[in-house]
Amino acid sequence: MSPSLAAPALGHSVIELAEYQKRIVPLTRSDADALRLAAGNRLTVGLSTTDGHYELTATQHVGAIVTGNVSVAIRPKVPLHNMFLLLGVKPPEFDGTLFGFGQDADLLSVMAAVFTTAVDRATARGVHRGYRPTEERLASPRGRIDLVQQVRRPALVSPMACRFDEYTADHFPNRVLVAALDRLGRVPGLGVGLRIGLNRLAPRFTEVARVVVDPLAVDRWKPSRIDAHYETAMRLAALILRNLTLTHRSAATPAASFTVDMNDLFEAFVADRLAKHLRHLRLVTEPPVALATSSGLTMKPDLVFRHDDRDVYVGDTKYKMSTGPARLRDYYQLLAYATAMNLPEGVLIYAQDPVDPAAGSGQQVHTIEVLNSQKVIHTYRLPLTGSNADVELALKRLAGWIYRTVEQDPPSGRPTGDDNRLVAPRLDPLRG
Repeated sequence: MSPSLAAPALGHSVIELAEYQKRIVPLTRSDADALRLAAGNRLTVGLSTTDGHYELTATQHVGAIVTGNVSVAIRPKVPLHNMFLLLGVKPPEFDGTLFGFGQDADLLSVMAAVFTTAVDRATARGVHRGYRPTEERLASPRGRIDLVQQVRRPALVSPMACRFDEYTADHFPNRVLVAALDRLGRVPGLGVGLRIGLNRLAPRFTEVARVVVDPLAVDRWKPSRIDAHYETAMRLAALILRNLTLTHRSAATPAASFTVDMNDLFEAFVADRLAKHLRHLRLVTEPPVALATSSGLTMKPDLVFRHDDRDVYVGDTKYKMSTGPARLRDYYQLLAYATAMNLPEGVLIYAQDPVDPAAGSGQQVHTIEVLNSQKVIHTYRLPLTGSNADVELALKRLAGWIYRTVEQDPPSGRPTGDDNRLVAPRLDPLRG
């Protein structure tokens, strides 16, 4: 049974913001201080000219910041079901009706609902048991005798230092799930339905130790044939352990925050999908590019496309939603990349604003020619709405557009004759 998204705890108020939005809201000083402490640089809490009110300013971080009395839900313009695609997780049978969320759901509540459902499905027939390396002193030998430990205490004949693999539920995958469930359980103001779902799962993990888990270790975990059913729950657990922070201080209100930097997420998502879809171009992310001949100053464009170890195209990703030409400073940035790399053109890839009149019309590209430079800068607006299949298709079309653009323009430093153009088959330029 999937947990539904219930209303916050009684007496807990919710303030809604969109990305980069400002709102003036009534807050007590203690609640404002608690929000400021929990949010860090992900939300600005400033004084207002109105007594008893504070100005909240959202940044590129979306998610939820929760204190004992107040929650701030910062909603992405990307639909919540598409957020999981950007996060690199595809929960089975994922849709809005299954998890009971709509426009009023925040990312933390949705993440908690999806995660508890994934854990429930993964452990419905019992928690997975596996072998865990164990070192222990035993009265009778088991496994291998640990000679190093035994020699350190030669007078102690029994118990003997042994090393063996124990078949147990207390192994790494279950410790990861328990760590994420415990962290969610300490979030103040969590909906009653979600808390019931968390409490229902707890008895399944009574044998599992509560330990600190490094999210990087979860990233390195690879499912095998016997624990492949844990993969979705493990990926979600890694997101929770990495992005959900708890704040507890003596004489202070407990607080938590689950936020995602949309700038970093969009950049990583676009790079991952372009690397997957492009066949004849190799994508390099953030390579150092020399700005000057002697000063040692370097720049790092988000995307550099190479063919035969030669840079042939450059791009930069900008999550902030675009409805037309790029921002002037973004043009400056890409022009510097193209100039330093001696490339004729490049592209700025923006997330397309859902309210853009051009959305759905297929008019994603805007092009300018820079005066006195012979440089061409494209702005490509990438739609992130619709189904997951729609978003994947949009990424595939972007990859095809980049490929065709590079094919039409010879790599830097080569003559413009057709014999020196980038040689690659015109048909089937994409993977998949």
